[in-house]
Amino acid sequence: MRILFRLIVAVTAMLLVAETAVAEPLRLVVAKAMAVPDPASGQTMLSLKLTPDSGKAFATFTEANVGRTVDLSIDGAVVTSPRIVEPIRGGEIMVSGAFKPGEVERIAERISAGDANVEVDVKPE
Repeated sequence: MRILFRLIVAVTAMLLVAETAVAEPLRLVVAKAMAVPDPASGQTMLSLKLTPDSGKAFATFTEANVGRTVDLSIDGAVVTSPRIVEPIRGGEIMVSGAFKPGEVERIAERISAGDANVEVDVKPE
C-alpha cells in the first residue's frame, strides 16, 4: 500500500513539474515574407507564410498555449506579444504594430533572404 501511495505521489509530482516547465522557443521557418497593407488601419503589416512543417508546429504550439501571451521575435527582438485566443492553423501569421516607415519592408526582405531568425516563445507570467 505504501509503495502504491509513493508511486502516485511521484507521478503526480512529475506531471505538475512537466506542466509548469518552460518550453524552448519555437523557431519558425518562413517560406514567404511580405509587407502588405492593412485595409482597416492603412498601416503596413508583415505577412509570414510558413513552410508546411513549420505551420503544423506553429498550430500545435498555439493550441498548447491558448490563453497565454507569446512573444514573436525576429533576430531576438520582440516584434509583438499577442495573447493566443484560439489555435492558429493554416501556416500564415499577420503581424501589425507601430512600425517605423520602411521597417516592415526591411524585415520582410531580411526574412525572405534567409538572414533572420523568427521565433515564438511563451511570455513568462
